[in-house]
Amino acid sequence: MSNLKKLWMLALILFAILGMASIVAPICPALSQQSKPQTQSSAQAASWNLPKLLRESWSFYKGRFLVDGAHVVSNNYGGTISEGQSYAMLKALWMNDPATFQRVWDWTKTHLKRPHDHLLGWRWGDGQFGTPLGLMESEDATDADQDIAYALLLAGKQWRNAAFTQDGLNIVKDLWRINVQKLDDHYYLAPGTWEGFRQEYLSLDPSYMAPYVYRAFAQADTEHAAGWNQLADDTYDTLEACTALTKPQLPPNWCAVKWQDDRQGSRIIFSDRQGPGSRDFSYDAFRVYWRMMMDSKLSPSPGRERALAYLKKHTFLLNYWQNHHLMPEGFTSDGTPRTKDNSGFGMGPVLVLNHIQHPATDAHLYQEMLAPYYHADGYWFNDYNDFLHSVIWLHLYAISL
Repeated sequence: MSNLKKLWMLALILFAILGMASIVAPICPALSQQSKPQTQSSAQAASWNLPKLLRESWSFYKGRFLVDGAHVVSNNYGGTISEGQSYAMLKALWMNDPATFQRVWDWTKTHLKRPHDHLLGWRWGDGQFGTPLGLMESEDATDADQDIAYALLLAGKQWRNAAFTQDGLNIVKDLWRINVQKLDDHYYLAPGTWEGFRQEYLSLDPSYMAPYVYRAFAQADTEHAAGWNQLADDTYDTLEACTALTKPQLPPNWCAVKWQDDRQGSRIIFSDRQGPGSRDFSYDAFRVYWRMMMDSKLSPSPGRERALAYLKKHTFLLNYWQNHHLMPEGFTSDGTPRTKDNSGFGMGPVLVLNHIQHPATDAHLYQEMLAPYYHADGYWFNDYNDFLHSVIWLHLYAISL
């Protein structure tokens, strides 16, 4: 073979490899989840101006992740998941964008609503990358349903839209009827309708626990107001017990409550039903700090004080950053870092903890930790991971309140 032909064949092979990489990376975040720090000019664009950061990143999110301005295509799962829709609705609400809110909700209730109640199936396939077209998973995910209902109730008030209020109330009532569990005068919220969550024990996801949301539900669902308020109060104890399971006192991705109190140790235990990593602090558990920060701002006393006490007590992440100037992608239940590289997922929680402990240094910490990974277009780390974008954004929003 001539040298010219060899060069031509090499070029074709390289082109094929690069082409495959461009397809695989968006749907396999483990292959290229994080980016290198941006240039100094990009970092300067990310100055500690929270309203500006939130607006810029919301604008990017709409243009990059919302298909037809109505649904988010998940890079982790393919297709659309209810959690992504809930974040889009919360952001649209808080950014006072009623047109986007309406489009996202219209799409969500059309494509995700279950046929026999008002809860939402958690995954819809778009027919690409091997997924079928239509509702793939009709079991609900409680975090998405509760956040969507919460967003609808707030939107109904903010924009004087009775239809939003009624849609939100319909979801709230079915959450109470289907997913709220009472065991020995203590309320728990099941993470979804999947039968496996309710077998030998009741699985719990600490990152779903949102007392400020349940208090809003109590105001709307007056029939079950006392129960929603008790669930809010009981949630602090449940979250604390789940957090106490791990050596570094970090909330695990999953925990559980025994159906019966067998008097053999704590009734709150690890849940391994969800597979490897269930005991770790990682992709689910990051959101605990966002929710507790929101609760510290929005719940009445003594709830807000309990949320603050939780954040003041569990400072492992902030201490780790201060000692190592590195934030890995989570930790195992014994405190071992899951990765050796910086990850944006844990940086939002660190900013929250710092804001509680040392608010005067918020700007300095942001510039040191997150600003180097901010792109002037309005995203952190990379432009394809919608979940990473939302985790960072939601923590920043909570701090801004």
